[in-house]
Amino acid sequence: MTGAAGRPWSSSLAVRLTLGLLIATLLGTGVMGLYVTRAIEAHGVAELEARLAAQARLLRDVFVSAVGVRTPTSSLQALARTYGQRLEARVTVIAADGTVLADSERDEAGVRVMENHAGRPEVRAALAGAVGRDLRRSGTLGVEMLYVAVPLQAGGGGGVVRLALHMPDVARTVTWARWTVAGAATLACLLAMAVGLVVNRRVARPVAAMRRVALHIAEGRLDAPVPVEGTDEVAELGRALGDMALTLRDKIATLETERAKVATILDAMVEGVIALDARGRVLLLNPGARAILGLASAPRHPVEGRPLVEAVRQKELLDFVEASQAAAPGSHAQRELELGPPLHRVLAAHAVAVDLPPEGRGTLLVLHDVSELRRLERVKTEFVANVSHELRTPLTCIRGYLETLLDGALEEPAHARRFLEVASTHADRLKRLVDDLLQLSNLETGRVTLVPVTLDLADVATGVLAIFERQAAQKGVALTSTVPPGLGVRADRDRLAQILLNLVDNAVKFTPEGGRVRVSATPLGARLVRMEVSDTGIGIPSTDLPRLTERFYRVDKTRSRELGGTGLGLAIVKHLVQAHGGELAIESELGRGTTVTFTLPAA
Repeated sequence: MTGAAGRPWSSSLAVRLTLGLLIATLLGTGVMGLYVTRAIEAHGVAELEARLAAQARLLRDVFVSAVGVRTPTSSLQALARTYGQRLEARVTVIAADGTVLADSERDEAGVRVMENHAGRPEVRAALAGAVGRDLRRSGTLGVEMLYVAVPLQAGGGGGVVRLALHMPDVARTVTWARWTVAGAATLACLLAMAVGLVVNRRVARPVAAMRRVALHIAEGRLDAPVPVEGTDEVAELGRALGDMALTLRDKIATLETERAKVATILDAMVEGVIALDARGRVLLLNPGARAILGLASAPRHPVEGRPLVEAVRQKELLDFVEASQAAAPGSHAQRELELGPPLHRVLAAHAVAVDLPPEGRGTLLVLHDVSELRRLERVKTEFVANVSHELRTPLTCIRGYLETLLDGALEEPAHARRFLEVASTHADRLKRLVDDLLQLSNLETGRVTLVPVTLDLADVATGVLAIFERQAAQKGVALTSTVPPGLGVRADRDRLAQILLNLVDNAVKFTPEGGRVRVSATPLGARLVRMEVSDTGIGIPSTDLPRLTERFYRVDKTRSRELGGTGLGLAIVKHLVQAHGGELAIESELGRGTTVTFTLPAA
């Protein structure tokens, strides 16, 4: 049988208290019964001894004269039997030498064969002039007897009168006492059980209820009520337990809120945060660090609890961590790391040695991916160098020819005109370069305002291709448009025409004789239109494709300049497409042609 919360009744507090009370009651009543029965027995024996001694003194007056005048044995036997019946005791008359003269329990023949009683303890005491007493088993009758003997004469002479009483009479008194004690013990046990029930109601039940509440608290259920009443210590304990549960709930709620804040901050951080213990095991790794280090975030790829060297195979990072762990506590270290394949990233790493109880000393790493920043710095440096180079070339030519003219070539009209034409060509190229730079700057800074209108894409494409018909015919390049009539887009007409002019111009320039350039468009659902400018030209190496839209980037720098390009056309195209909310993509295969795709919002 089980009680609350599945615990056996034998181990419950109520049963243990009740059993304790019962055991204590039984032990107390047992000790008390033993003491009482022994006391009653001793008291009974003492009273019997006193009564027998008094009776023996009375009989002494009867038998002293009979023994003195040598009364016949039959007469002494009759007297002994008579007084034995009256006193309900055994009466024995013993001579001074220990010979039994009469016995109320024997006949005359039996008396004559009785052994000498001079050696009996009570007889010896009486013959010595005292009252003799002894409790023993009778050798004659074979039952336990109480003997009391008195001398017939003062000083011990003349014989002894002895009275004996069967002990079963005393035993009945002791048995009665024992039954009385047993009844009292039964009443005491019943009272103990009643007290146990009261204790169960007043103590055990509230304690059991508080135990259930404590188990709920251990399971995290901190809203369980504590059913206690009263003003005693148990009730105070129950209320304290309830207050503790409320305090714990508030503290846990506060900790959960703080933990959620920290987790949210760490999860939202672009920077990677890694916490390591003294042995280099990962204690914390936020999503930013996983993204930077290229670690999977699935549960089947746990990183926490494992050494960092098992998850990250980047020697520079591991060397930096090892050096940071060897530094003094509280020291700060930083270094820029270049991660090799397959990551190819540049990281600004910061490390601080911290105390992480109970793990002891640990290391906190903060990683910031500066790859894009370094790339932009490199692009900026290259841009400055390219702008300087692109501007220096026409300026050098213009200055050279002007100096030649100033040195006397003006006096030679034929050479002067040719020199001026060359200077004018480079001045035009310089103007285009400056105009493209200004336009690109305006696009990047958002100073160009688009005026989107609904346009028929086929009309715009036809107008752009008409501009390049003569140039294409001279090179033997076929121009075609497969844009469906009536396909509308929302775009700025001049900027859309500029996009197509740049793309078609590049396609015609880099397509050899016999090739073709095609402009096409396809609706992508109800919101977008995809437009393509494809050619069968020389193509672009795959290694150069990612950098085609960078400013001043040329695949073949010499040929590009000879064809009059500034190196900014595709950069302008990319920004114009993005300004329309579209995306630009370039696909090419060396020797087989290039396809430039961009999207526009549908009308």
